[in-house]
Amino acid sequence: MSKIAFEFDEPGEYAPRDGYETVERENIAAIIKYQDKYLLLKYNNTNYSLSLVTGGIEKEEDKVEAVKREVIEETGYNDIKSITPIDCINISRFFVEHKKQNRIATYYPFLVTLNTLRQVQVAEEEIKEHSFSWISEDDLENVEMFENHRRMLSAAKKMSK
Repeated sequence: MSKIAFEFDEPGEYAPRDGYETVERENIAAIIKYQDKYLLLKYNNTNYSLSLVTGGIEKEEDKVEAVKREVIEETGYNDIKSITPIDCINISRFFVEHKKQNRIATYYPFLVTLNTLRQVQVAEEEIKEHSFSWISEDDLENVEMFENHRRMLSAAKKMSK
């Protein structure tokens, strides 16, 4: 297993809850960058903070394939210039409101740099679940987001300079 940069237990309303199933998953986290802006998701039916694009790694799928699939599924952006692993792997424990389960997630973060903003159509279920915004690098400090996501984003920003 790769070196873990940190472990994180989500506090407050998204802390793991008694009485719910706990699911362990390996996930990717895509820090998507175009020029000097970063893409963050906003879940439409929850009170979640802004989020990186994340998702589970399917059986027989390598991490880079998972990154490509999740980026295209959730955002439609498909003109990817590069996908670079970030040395900030973490294990996070939290409650997933929209799935009604506790999660122990190992996140493998990647910096995804886009060539252009060319997109394919996103599935209707994804459009209903979340929207996204491009945030300038200067404004990222003022954005409310999950702490584990902020740490991965910070590591990506340092690497991309």
